[in-house]
This record gives sequence, structure tokens and C-alpha cells, in this order.
Amino acid sequence: MLQNMFSKGKLKKIWNMEDVNERIMALSEHVAEKCRFGIKMEKLSSPERVFFITQNVEMEVNNGGFSQFFYNSSGDFAGEMVGAFQEIGAEKTAAICRQALDAIGQPLPQNRAERIEMIEAIETDTLTDALDVCDNAFYEYQDDLNALTDAYVKQHQAELT
Repeated sequence: MLQNMFSKGKLKKIWNMEDVNERIMALSEHVAEKCRFGIKMEKLSSPERVFFITQNVEMEVNNGGFSQFFYNSSGDFAGEMVGAFQEIGAEKTAAICRQALDAIGQPLPQNRAERIEMIEAIETDTLTDALDVCDNAFYEYQDDLNALTDAYVKQHQAELT
């Protein structure tokens, strides 16, 4: 009960933040903590899950490209990233994510160890080059991810708890 009251107070502060970047970052931290950074995804509502996945893809790709995303635990949700970006209205970003998945050439296992083993078995200069193309396209921000994310979370505010 006390945790729930604390969470509501924290969320009220988040929703009152005027700066979009600060609001998204604070909400991202809140949702990540709620699901224990992806370990307890069942604790998230559908909009929270979409938000968590899009934020993790963006953070990982900006930090080390799609290769880093696929290798890290965030890659557990690679199969959901296209749909998540479509859900927030980021069609161009969803297409780039689809291109990155297509570069792998086969479905990625959700299990991190299996995914790493599979990628290492197929890793070639061609794959590296294809993922570099996807990285560069992602960095262009053809979709305004902040505006789309902000509109999405506002639309689903009641489901972000």
C-alpha cells in the first residue's frame, strides 16, 4: 500500500514535468524499475510494455547500434520492437527495425545466450555492414520519437501506473 502511494506521488511529479525529455526519461526510469528492467514484464500494462521496448531500443541503438541491442538483454524483446514503434506511430523507425531484423535473416531467440550464439554463428562483414546502414538510418530520426512517445504516453496516461 505504501509503495503504491509513493508510486502515485512519483507519477504525479512526472506528469507535471514541463520538459518533454525530462518527462520521458523519468517515466522510462519508473517503468524500468516497475518491471525490474525487463525481468518482470508481466507487471506492465500493454502501453507500458510498448513504452519500455521503444525506450530500450532507442537507448541501446544510440549507445552501440543494433548489434549492441541484439547482444544485450534488451534484445530479448527484438521480436516486439517493430510492433512497438508502429504502436506509437513511428512507421519509419519501425521499418528500420524491420530492416535490422531482416539483416539477421532468421528469427532471433528471446533467450539472450541462444541469441548471442546464433548471431556469432552468422556474423559476417555483410551483416555488420547491413546493421551499420540500419544504425545510420536510425540516427537520422526520420520520426520525431520524442513527440510521438510523448503523445502516446499522454494518450495512455491512465494505463501507465
